[in-house]
Amino acid sequence: MYDDAEPSGPPQRDRLLIALDVDGTLLDTEYEDRLRPQEVAAIAATRRAGHVVALCTGRNSRSVNGLLARSGLAGEELPLVLLNGAVVVGGNPYRRLSHHLLPREILRRLVLIFRQHAAVAMVYDSDDRGGQLYHERGNTNSVLGRYLSRRRQTVGAIVEVSDLLTEMPESALEVGTIDEHARIQALSAQIRVELAGEVSVINTESLLSRRAYSWAEVYHRDCSKGRGVLELAAACGISRDNIIAIGDNYNDLDMFAVASHSLAMGNAPTAVRDAADSVILPVSQNGAAVVLEQIAAGQVPGRQQ
Repeated sequence: MYDDAEPSGPPQRDRLLIALDVDGTLLDTEYEDRLRPQEVAAIAATRRAGHVVALCTGRNSRSVNGLLARSGLAGEELPLVLLNGAVVVGGNPYRRLSHHLLPREILRRLVLIFRQHAAVAMVYDSDDRGGQLYHERGNTNSVLGRYLSRRRQTVGAIVEVSDLLTEMPESALEVGTIDEHARIQALSAQIRVELAGEVSVINTESLLSRRAYSWAEVYHRDCSKGRGVLELAAACGISRDNIIAIGDNYNDLDMFAVASHSLAMGNAPTAVRDAADSVILPVSQNGAAVVLEQIAAGQVPGRQQ
């Protein structure tokens, strides 16, 4: 069991927090369910070197816990920033640090806006109630259909309902969907106007069809990967100067902004690569694992050796 307060490894002042995205960084798509051996070994080597590796992802705890179990990392107490910062887990003792919920009235307003744009809303329930995913029965586009089908196989806990307005939970962590770029842009713009100051809207490219489809994900206003990473760093006693961030999509930009050095995957969109301090090998060539191996060997990105 890994202990964030363990004294072995580098001196406390040199201890790093590596904020590591999952989909598009460790995995090719958002429905893969097992880390590759090189990534698993690199995470283990970095932790043995005394650093903290945190998975920072749009996935929920049920999805990530299943991924870790299938990858041989069950019970390792990895720090986690889940659902783009809606849930943060870590520290010593290992515990849940944040859990930001959207109240039912906000959920109701969001579902109505999604319906105006003919977008199928998915509501992600609280971890305390099992992390169920609710969506309305009806037509889904091909990409969303593939996501739901694969998630049903690997994660489960999907509830199909006839009317979300009457059958959704009292509060939830997220409302989201995958749809064509133009619809996502219009939907997101309306939410940002009508619920300004009440929610956070995060748009990313879908890895299932990057050229045509995007995510719209709506969270509590205080949610972002960047905030979650800073909360983890404080809980682990690590300064902002020692945060390294690795990612591939637009939801990683605020994580880049709080890091001392940010690295974009070679498969990232141009705007994400341009925002990073460094660009590394793509996920198909295990770029994140290569960086972790270098860190484990004492080579810190952005620092002269």
